[in-house]
Amino acid sequence: MPSRRQRKLDAVVARLQLQYGARAIQKAATPVHVPHLSTTFPDLDTALSVGGLPRGRLNEIVGPATSGKVTLAAKILSAAHGDPGALVAWLDLPRTCDSDYLHRCGLDLGRLLVVRPRDGADALAIALHLVESDSLAAIVFDGTAELAHIDPSVAVGHLERLAAVVTQTRTAVIFLTEPRAQSRTLAHVATVRLAIRREQWITRGKDVRGYEGQVEILKHKLGRAGAVVPIRITFNGTVRGDGL
Repeated sequence: MPSRRQRKLDAVVARLQLQYGARAIQKAATPVHVPHLSTTFPDLDTALSVGGLPRGRLNEIVGPATSGKVTLAAKILSAAHGDPGALVAWLDLPRTCDSDYLHRCGLDLGRLLVVRPRDGADALAIALHLVESDSLAAIVFDGTAELAHIDPSVAVGHLERLAAVVTQTRTAVIFLTEPRAQSRTLAHVATVRLAIRREQWITRGKDVRGYEGQVEILKHKLGRAGAVVPIRITFNGTVRGDGL
């Protein structure tokens, strides 16, 4: 039987909900575990609170060329390959996907599907089919600038449909976006948005051995936004992030 204090509180809450609406005051929900993929950068995983990028969601990494966004996405896919048999895909609209570099980032090329659509509309349609199959751990969509060249209603429709369907799966979808080509619709439907920038190159003599940068959490529907996390990426035959 509820205690006297509990009954009194319940009565107060009932009156407040009647006056201000049911959503104005309610008991805290029990935390729900969100499946995720590690970014392979421990400090960034900690800042994201769920342990990495959420699966079953749309995510976006924003950054200019050479900022490290391709490397970050590749390292996240390599983390997905930590699950035996996990399959991943890379939608390569700009035709710049370098399989050798992805392998150096830790991807198993035998479990990587590279897709080269004709245009942005085909890319969104293919992404939707792949997500609906619920057979992939993660999909990287590289080339959001191409979405500006298709009918806006088509782009919005596909993105909204993709955002709805992906929640019924365990697939993490990661869009790679140039700052000048950001989509308002994608920014709205994305669960996590990261902005990455390179701060300086790491050199040894005349050789470039890596770079240091920062990742800012622009948006996080499942946690707190605003954190800025330093990252370090090095090249030495393989591509390593923060020592991993």
